[in-house]
Amino acid sequence: MPISRKTYTEEEKQLLKNIGFKIQFFRKKRGMSQLELAEKTQLSYATISHLESTAIYGLSIVAVYRIAKALNVGVEQIFKFD
Repeated sequence: MPISRKTYTEEEKQLLKNIGFKIQFFRKKRGMSQLELAEKTQLSYATISHLESTAIYGLSIVAVYRIAKALNVGVEQIFKFD
């Protein structure tokens, strides 16, 4: 059964926001648009847009893997917050 948005803790919400910010950072660093990233990952433009917004948007490990691969970064870099 999927987790509903209402069950995310504050820490989990912050984690999802941080992941979105990292994705946006690497995408912009590569000079790639959200549409280009969506096409490279076979995810929808709406998914990429939601991930990068301040909205809480859950995502799968496979989606993170596809995004990291398309951005030419390691998956661990998406989860590294200094």
